[in-house]
Parts: sequence; structure tokens; C-alpha cells
Amino acid sequence: METFGIGILGCARIAKKNCRAVKKLSSSSCLQITAVASRSKEKAVDFVNEVVLRALDDGDGDDGAQQQTPRIFAGENAYDQLLNSVTRTTPLINAVYIPLPTMLHERYVAKALRSGKHVLLEKPVAPSSKSYREMLHAASQNGKFLMDGTMFVHHPRTKHFVTSIPNPNRVTFNFTFDGGSDFLKNDIRLKKDGDPMGCIGDLGWYCVRMGLLVFSSHDAGMLVRDDGDGGTFVTAVQVVRYEVNEEGVPYDADCLVHFSGNRVLSFHCSFIHPLNQTVHISGTGSKYTATMTDPVLPRDGDVLSYTLVKQGLIRYDEITTEEVNEIQIDNSQVQEVCMWNNFARWARKVEQQTSSTSLWNGMNEQQWWMGDSAEVKDANANAFYSLYTAIVMDALMESIKFGGAKVQVKDM
Repeated sequence: METFGIGILGCARIAKKNCRAVKKLSSSSCLQITAVASRSKEKAVDFVNEVVLRALDDGDGDDGAQQQTPRIFAGENAYDQLLNSVTRTTPLINAVYIPLPTMLHERYVAKALRSGKHVLLEKPVAPSSKSYREMLHAASQNGKFLMDGTMFVHHPRTKHFVTSIPNPNRVTFNFTFDGGSDFLKNDIRLKKDGDPMGCIGDLGWYCVRMGLLVFSSHDAGMLVRDDGDGGTFVTAVQVVRYEVNEEGVPYDADCLVHFSGNRVLSFHCSFIHPLNQTVHISGTGSKYTATMTDPVLPRDGDVLSYTLVKQGLIRYDEITTEEVNEIQIDNSQVQEVCMWNNFARWARKVEQQTSSTSLWNGMNEQQWWMGDSAEVKDANANAFYSLYTAIVMDALMESIKFGGAKVQVKDM
């Protein structure tokens, strides 16, 4: 298998986690971190020494991995220099990982795709669904793969969890952490020119994605099927309570997402409440509620789990009984490794099948890349979920714009 070179744009904290995941696939999938770009040379050097090279010394890489020292691009034009490097020359860069602030995504994704590189993009993917739709079309036209960096969707536990309750009609999700005063004042996630969606884009993205997966039974095709009354899959949203900073960026929000068939996702996302990442699924007719308490930032260990809980009443309905079933799922490959493994497989197949067929410029909203392989089908489904999540993000921000009004979600 040929080496699949990865370039890193920026040395954000989340990039460290992703680089360690790439290192774990260095032999089995031939992934290599071949370049790192930062406006600060000192930061780039420290990043490479800490994350890329030390990973092998600490045993984080595949056995037999031969990691070369990545090339460092530094200075004001570092990102452009990395992207302008020719794909098939040294350093070999087949794809780039972009953990930059949301408002920079459109610019650098476009440059990466035009330069012939696949892109793994941090969420939230864009300041609007229109912007992300344009990115997907550009990826399609250039025969390159574009994927968002939502890790939990790639772990097998998630598929088990979202299909664990038959006929689900309620999902509740709390994803909060207390960032502290310095975070609230200085973090890029609270800057209008950085990540203008604030806690909704940073934390609510996961909540919405989970709701889409649950109510579609992990089948992307469900997102566009007629509900029988000619309605859309997601019908309306409302941010029923919220707080914003002086720049108008939300840092605390309670949200409702209404789905067809009287199904509802309710979630709380916040930068000012204690760490909590708990999601519940329930459905009319089911005796159990499914619960996961670590969906986004999982616990460490060889297995991950979720619970199926059934409560009852005894003694004249005055005493509660509880039956708890823990469902364990193998975690020998952690979620970020699963994500990078899928990204590399799907990108390789997209490139292979695109190169053997003419580029299809008339892509519909469910198929950006041609090919009948399972990998290309999965790549298209993943992109569709990402786009639909971005559409819901638009509506949530519109609700805030209009003072917490209920906003109808436009069709795809």
C-alpha cells in the first residue's frame, strides 16, 4: 500500500489528538504526517517534537512504523506554502487536516481541493450550510474527498447505540463544560471572526448529529424521504433560552429540534456549566431508555459501553425498581483512529473510482462522488449527514437572531 501523506494546518490542541491517531495507523494504513504548517516556527517545531516524533518513542505508533521528520512550513504564508506544495513530490501530501477557526475554513478548503488534496475538516465545518455545500461541490468537481472531523460517528458503539431503541421519538443531550473566565474572554470559539456559532457550533453540533443518526436509524437516505405528508425530515428548531457575549456569540443555550412524526431532540450546550455529556434515547412502546454518558469524549479502556435501563413500580406504585443492562463494545481501536482509518479508506477509493470515470459535475445532494463501492457510498452518506447538520445549525442561529423564535427548517 502506498504512503498516504498528511499535512497539518495549524497546531491547535485538537490537532495533537488527531496526529496521535494517525501515528497508530502508520503501518497498517501507511498514513504518515509529512508536513506541519504554523505561523510560528517555534510552535511548529515543538508540535512535531511533542506529538509526531515522541509518539513513536512512547509506543503510540504501529510496530515497524518508519516516521520521517515532517517538513515544517512557518511564517505568515505557512498554510499557503503547504497547500501549494506539489502532491507527488517531497513532502508527499495526499490530504490535509484543517483545525483552523471556522471563518477560515472556506478559504483553505478551496485552496486544498484545487491543489489536489483531500481534506479532513474540523467542525463546525462552515459559517453556513451554503458555504459547506459549495465546499462539497468543489470536492466533487476536483475528484477529492471532504469529510468533517466528528469522531464518534465512526466508532461501532455509536451505531449500536442509535439503533438500540425501536421507534425512538425522544432524544435528550446535555453537552456542557465550564470554561472559566479566561476561556470566556479569550477563546476563539467565542469570537465573531473566529467561531461565530459559539457553543451551538462547538457542542451543539454533536447533539444535532446524534439526533439525526437516531431518528434516521443510521440510514442517510431517511433524511430525504417523504414523511407521508410532504414534510421535511427536520421540520423546525427553536433556541428556547440562550446567553450571548458582547459580540453576539452564544455561550449557553437550550434548544429544541423538531422532526417529522412528532419526534424531538432537546439539548443543552454550554461553556458555563460543569462537564456533562449525557445522551438519552426513548421511544413510545419501548420499556427501555438507552443512555450514554461519554459519547464525545469517551472513557479510557478496552471496551466502551452504554446502558439500557427499565424502571418499574412496586408496592402500590410507591417504590421504583430498576433493571440496568450494560452493553459493551470493543474499543481496541479508539474513535479518532476509526475516523482516520475511514478517512484514508474513503479518500483512496474516491480518488481511485473518480480517476477511472469522468467527473460528474451535476452532483445531487446525496452523491458528490461517483462509484458503487461500499467506501464511496459511506463517503457520500457521511457528507450528507454533515451538510444536514450544518443546515440545522443555520436554523438554530436564525432562532437566536430573532430572539428565540421557532424557525422552520428549509428543505435540502
